[in-house]
Amino acid sequence: MAKRKRSKKVARRKAKMVSSPKSFYVKRKIRVTINNLLLFIIFSLVSFVLYKLIAIDVNEFLNSLFLVMAMVFGFVSAAFLIVLIVLIILKFVKKK
Repeated sequence: MAKRKRSKKVARRKAKMVSSPKSFYVKRKIRVTINNLLLFIIFSLVSFVLYKLIAIDVNEFLNSLFLVMAMVFGFVSAAFLIVLIVLIILKFVKKK
């Protein structure tokens, strides 16, 4: 039986990835974190205002719902604030 001819594997050079400056990624992460922080602060404030407005009415379910939503959005915005502080500290540490 005849052997099949196989093409020789040519060793390809791995293309070097052009590395962008790390500061670009940090700036982008900071921008995304600030946007998310502002978004959840707005959600938290709207939920709190609706909680206070619904408190006038008798509907307990909506009152409880908006209170829980305000608390959850408040905690998430606090988490984004902590992430923002950490990213800013990392940015200043990497500069040195």
